[in-house]
This record gives sequence, structure tokens and C-alpha cells, in this order.
Amino acid sequence: MSKKGENIYKRKDGRWEGRYKCGFNDNGKTKYRSVYSKTYKECKEKLSRIKAEHNENRAYVKVEMTIKDISSAWLKNISINVKKSTYDTYCLIVNNHIVAYMGGMRADCVTAEYLNGFVSDKVKKGRKDGKGGLSCKTVQNIVGVLKSIFKYAEKIYGMKNPTTFVTVPKADKKEPEVLTQNEINKIRKYCNEHPDYFKYIFELCLSTGIRIGELCALQCGDVDLQEGILIINKTVQRVKKDAAATEGRTEVVITSPKTKNSVRKIPIPERLIEVLKDLTFGKKSSDYLFSKNGKKALDVRSVQKKFASVLNKCGIRKVKFHIIRHTFATKWAASNFDIKSLSEILGHSNVKITLSLYVHSSIETKRKHINELFAA
Repeated sequence: MSKKGENIYKRKDGRWEGRYKCGFNDNGKTKYRSVYSKTYKECKEKLSRIKAEHNENRAYVKVEMTIKDISSAWLKNISINVKKSTYDTYCLIVNNHIVAYMGGMRADCVTAEYLNGFVSDKVKKGRKDGKGGLSCKTVQNIVGVLKSIFKYAEKIYGMKNPTTFVTVPKADKKEPEVLTQNEINKIRKYCNEHPDYFKYIFELCLSTGIRIGELCALQCGDVDLQEGILIINKTVQRVKKDAAATEGRTEVVITSPKTKNSVRKIPIPERLIEVLKDLTFGKKSSDYLFSKNGKKALDVRSVQKKFASVLNKCGIRKVKFHIIRHTFATKWAASNFDIKSLSEILGHSNVKITLSLYVHSSIETKRKHINELFAA
């Protein structure tokens, strides 16, 4: 049976076809060739041999450019296709980890062995403060950027790509943290005793699972009280300012949501309809829902600081604001509601993400099913 990523398929005529890359055309698009066999095993063996021969016979170009040069070229190339916040993240990875470690090396001298040593160093002692290694997820992100840089160099300059055999550390899969019902009750009690904007923010996020940036970007026109829906079509982000800026290093911007699936409509719980009527009363559709004067979007940092303050005053553990989204999704999944609907409400690109994050059977549920299975 073929596996994902092998490029081996069974044809309608019964034969097995294996495809492999054989270069690039004049437009920079990858060219493919195929091998054919009667069985999957034969096709896989034939494909492995021809891939090895192709790589051995390929005339790679020596590129007298440093890692810093190629990284800069890659960043310039992707800058027009990614969001400002994403580009800033790539810049941080490139400058703080890749260029700082190997920026002066000639790109065509970098080997898979060297890169595996680089990955090992990042895992063991990659922190900038010298206090140990980076998380597996952070190292995975760094390696992902490295792979993109060398793939770009292979495509544009004809350089050999050494990242094919780089080993990436696997992160332990953790279930998302959620607020307990006792913690939710404590926060609600505090909000009722100290009523301000945060009370409505907490209830809205707990009831819809929207992201903090989406919350801050909500305008009165995004609240359709007649249909009873929230329209999510933008987000607030804090991004790095251009080098020419004279004040501050970051600024708040309104951008499109995380992905195209994040543009969505979410039903408003009936218990919040009257609250939102009060919040939107007398305001223009362009006014921001939780802004003091309606003209300026609420800063994500302000909401995070307020949440941290409320947790502290309630005697609750330190957790990130995102835990509210996890709590909403986990409660939905635990109630055995439709997962496809949950995925769409959360703005996930596919149901698999939702399933992997939030659908976990408790030990009591498993015990119940086992007892029912062998009850007879």
C-alpha cells in the first residue's frame, strides 16, 4: 500500500506508477517523470533506484553565496506573498538562529551532517540566554524555514539541497489546557462584582471560541443582531515597525484573519443578544465594539494584561488568554456535538485539526464502552 508523500499510485489499467522530480522548466515549475511496474513493491524499488541515479548524475552548481545572502534573497522573494506578521516571524528565525549560527558559510558547502549538528545544538543549548535548549516546536519551525531557504536555492540557483536528510525532533503531543468549571465560576463572580468591558469579552469568547485578535477587531457592523451572528473577517496584530520608524518598535495593525477559513460567521448565543444590543446602541457600524471611543481597535496586549490581572485576583493559575478558546472547543467536543460545525466555528482549515486538538475520550467514557461491549 502506498504511503503519503511517496508519489506512487495505482493506475486504472492496474499498473503502479511512481513519479520523481527531474528538474525545473523555464518558468521555475518542477518537472516530473514516471516509472511503471505491475506491483507496488517493484514500483517502489524501481523509483528508489532511479531517484538515486538521478541525484548522483545531476550536475549541481557551485554557488559562491553565503547562507546570509541566500536567506536574504529568500526573505525578499516571500515578502510579497505572506502577511506582515508571518514575515516578521521568518525574519526573527533567520536572523536569530540561522544567520547567527552559519551566516558566513558558503551555502554550497553546507552538508546534511552539519545541519543535523545545528539541530542538535538548538535542542540542547539553543536559548539566547544560555539556559538550555529550545522547544521541539521552535526547532521544527527553524528547520522548516531552513528547508524553504534551501529549496529556493535549489530552484533558483541549481544548488544541491542538503536538508533532505535532516532529522527533526518530534514534540510530545499535549492536550490543550482548559479552564475548570470552578475557575470559570470564579472569573464570572469577579466580573459581576467588578463590572467592566472584560465581563463581556470573557463571555463572548467563552461562548464562541473566537481568537483574541478577532475579538479586538470586531466592529459594530460585524454584529448582525437581526440574524444573530458575528461576522469574523479581520484580526488585530502587533507587528514590527519599519526600520525608518522613529517611535516604538511595534505597532497595532488590522489585517485579514489567520487563514481564508478564518473568515466566517458564528451564531451569537441568545443570552448575549441583549448584551450586544447595549454595546452597539448608538454607535456607528465602523466603531470598534470594545473600544472606549470606537475609533481605535483594542490592543491585544491590553486584553492579555487584563486577563492576567483577573486570574491573579481570583487566585487562579497563570494561563494564556487562548485557554478560553480551548475551553469552548473542548466543552463542545465533550458534549458530542457535530465536530464539522465546531471546525467551521473555530475557523480551522480542515476537520482533522479540530479532531486532533479537541476530541479525546475520557477514561470513564472508554470504561463505559468496554463494559457495554462485553456486557453480554
